[in-house]
Amino acid sequence: MRQALICLAVGYGFGCFLSAAFAGRRRGVSIFQVGSGNPGMANAMRCFGFGTGMAVLAGDILKTVAAWLVTALLFGRTAAVAGFTALGAVLGHNFPFWHRFKGGKGVAVTCSGVVLMLPGWGFAALIAGAAAVILTHYLCIGAVVIPAVFIAPAALTAGPAAGWTAAAMTALAVAANWKSLVKLVRGTEAQVDVIGLIGEKIGKNKKS
Repeated sequence: MRQALICLAVGYGFGCFLSAAFAGRRRGVSIFQVGSGNPGMANAMRCFGFGTGMAVLAGDILKTVAAWLVTALLFGRTAAVAGFTALGAVLGHNFPFWHRFKGGKGVAVTCSGVVLMLPGWGFAALIAGAAAVILTHYLCIGAVVIPAVFIAPAALTAGPAAGWTAAAMTALAVAANWKSLVKLVRGTEAQVDVIGLIGEKIGKNKKS
């Protein structure tokens, strides 16, 4: 229990660093007040360009890995340690104390977490999530699919603790994307051509 709480605390501390918020400050704007207002890669790319979006993605991945390195040194490189640390990082990203507990959706952090827990199954979950987005054009579906399909492999391969952390990350993904999921059910959620959007941003980046 003590080990899990420490992993959660370390993860939360690192998770509170929002790469997109930092990128916005460098441009003299608040990422919370432009585009969708979400401090994540997609909004950063939409508002600031492909390069900045990739930098934000890298930052979110690195903070998750950094938190895991700390807890791995303390408790060893187990799936449970990685899981609780990643869960803490998602909580920090989604509910940063310095922004009145209003943050992002934790997609990149969740993706990093499942890979750190079980690399093989983690990458398989990422592929499943990417396929869901490409086929449906709904980002919210991919965000939920990734941790959801990871629950069973985590529980069966690494034990109950890993399964519960994956389930908790799924619950957080559903909560973070709840408005979009409701719109999806009602048929009012906007579709996104991810491949086309990335191609468009790369083209603009080359021209500039």
